[in-house]
Amino acid sequence: MGDRNLPMKNAAVLLFSLGFTVIAAAQPASFTLATESIEIAGNAEQVDIYRPAVESPAGVAIVAHGFARSRVRHRDLGRALAEAGVIAVIPDLPNVMDHWGNSDAVVDLVHKLEAGALGMAPVERSRLVLIGTSAGGLATVLAAAKIPGLAGWIGLDPVDRTGTGVDAAAQLTAPAVVLIGGGSPCNLFGSGRSIARAVPRLLRSTVYTEASHCDFEDPTNNLCRTLCGKSSAEMQQRVRGETVGAALEMLGNAHVAGERVPDGQAGDPVGSRENAESRLGSDQ
Repeated sequence: MGDRNLPMKNAAVLLFSLGFTVIAAAQPASFTLATESIEIAGNAEQVDIYRPAVESPAGVAIVAHGFARSRVRHRDLGRALAEAGVIAVIPDLPNVMDHWGNSDAVVDLVHKLEAGALGMAPVERSRLVLIGTSAGGLATVLAAAKIPGLAGWIGLDPVDRTGTGVDAAAQLTAPAVVLIGGGSPCNLFGSGRSIARAVPRLLRSTVYTEASHCDFEDPTNNLCRTLCGKSSAEMQQRVRGETVGAALEMLGNAHVAGERVPDGQAGDPVGSRENAESRLGSDQ
């Protein structure tokens, strides 16, 4: 015989399911994501904008990807920044080899945001942080040297083959944080150390000796892992947390990002410029 209560049970399951759906739908999103096209340095590029669901965001972070990569490689960082209250603007850069051209594109993007591009109110320069990974670290430090008054620059395992990154870093007026992975051909065996040494207002530099170059983008992919070494979700989260925390610090935000790593767990921190020079030198 069939279960006479089956129709009632099915109805109860359906009502519960509908109720759960309504409750889930009622939860406000912590951020929104939009993709738009913008002309920067004479090139039409796609840009992802992660907007936090708050009335007064802490500021804006422009994130530049690495060599032969794309904006997709910083999707998780964009989400984390937005969840912490920072608008993340992540463009595709126009050039593969021309890092100076990419620098011009970042400068142009800053000027456009100052004028109120991408549907945002005009952004004050003092509310802007530049973040760059690998070759994007080089492009953004070159850009930051041309734009006085920024809230800060964050280099994520930046790579400098020519010495121009060191020259630009020496001209920075903004505070800076530099995160560096273990030495490998992909980061020119820690070339970010030279950039960190040159920064006049270095807040700190952190050496993650166990991190591969791929841990500074998230998500990474098998191409990077094959060329530059394995990555781990744990290390990516640590780097991401420190990046978000540094951005909030530069923007003068009092609250701490939910993903920021507690003190003493972020890797090998360096607190002052003098200690940074000593620490970075000992890791050669």
